[in-house]
Amino acid sequence: MIGAVGGLLLAVAAFELRNGNARVREKERGEAHRALAWLGRQLQSIEDRSKEQSEVFQVLPDLVRQMFSATGKRPMYPVVVRLVQLFFRPAQVAIFVAVPAERKLRLVEGLGLPDTFGKSAVIEYGQGRPGHVAESRMAMDESDFNNVTTITRLQLESSVVPGLQADVLAPIVYDEELLGVISVGGAAARSDHEKRLLKMVADLSASALVHVRQLKTSQEMANMDGLTETYNKRYLQSRINDDIHKAESANTALSLMILDIDHFKHYNDTNGHLEGDDVLKRIGAILKSAVRDDTDVVVRYGGEEFVILFPGATKAVASRQAETIRRAVETHAFKHAARQPLGAVTISGGVASFPEDARNSVALLRAADQALYEAKAAGRNRIISASPTYVVT
Repeated sequence: MIGAVGGLLLAVAAFELRNGNARVREKERGEAHRALAWLGRQLQSIEDRSKEQSEVFQVLPDLVRQMFSATGKRPMYPVVVRLVQLFFRPAQVAIFVAVPAERKLRLVEGLGLPDTFGKSAVIEYGQGRPGHVAESRMAMDESDFNNVTTITRLQLESSVVPGLQADVLAPIVYDEELLGVISVGGAAARSDHEKRLLKMVADLSASALVHVRQLKTSQEMANMDGLTETYNKRYLQSRINDDIHKAESANTALSLMILDIDHFKHYNDTNGHLEGDDVLKRIGAILKSAVRDDTDVVVRYGGEEFVILFPGATKAVASRQAETIRRAVETHAFKHAARQPLGAVTISGGVASFPEDARNSVALLRAADQALYEAKAAGRNRIISASPTYVVT
């Protein structure tokens, strides 16, 4: 009996041992599978990050080139959005430019913004997260906003901008000048360096914006007449062809006026060239104040001659404007006006229009110049419109 019981116990023990080993092996196999699955996920994550990094390194140089080769601020902002997309794959991006005189931020470009957030939305400094970043000039993320003082948090919550998802923000600052703010929300590509990455994008944007501004200033200086602060002949040669092309495409008119200061040589000979230069400056100022700032172009064509472009204006409209300018010059209190042959400093002008009087820039200038010649021959101090007989095709 004892032997039988002992044998049974040994059999049970052996059975339990076998079962225990099986459970251990099963557990080990489960752990191995889980480890392999984890390793697979890590490898896939590394591969995905590698692909993303590869895309960044492939696309980034081209985007940077586009930013610094932009001809103005407006074409640059969509490139900044694409750069933010490259790093964050966000649900929402908003780019604001600073208006320091008004202490406001104005929306200039966005991605994924709701319809309630207007295209030209304005945020005051201190309003919501963008306004807070504008005032602090510090890049901030969710943890930074959670760590602000209770008073500041209440201010942020009470001035929330409807529809704006702002998780990470960075100020666009160059040499202590606030240029704008970049806001990013709902980033799909998350990392431990989101704030640092966005700060890098903001700094790059600041450098590009300043570069564009300096380039524009240089171009304007190259296109400006230093004495009269009007455009020069070089600028006219490129601008007039563009305006003719636009007028032809839109089926609108383009008018042009050539004017000349009457008896200017007499003024110089009588009063000296410095006084003559003063007359040129004053007439340049009169012309600029008399035209539409957003469309018309005043050019010093050479010597005492000026050209004014009137985009979109018919010959009748341009002639009336030219007559207004003529009267403004005649009635201006120039220093030695009484010594002039006509008793005043005056101008004569000729007006011509595209396509009524000419079909190209050379013919248009020639038509206006011929009308100016007739104004001079008719006694000066008058405006004459070109006749269609001056047309050169």
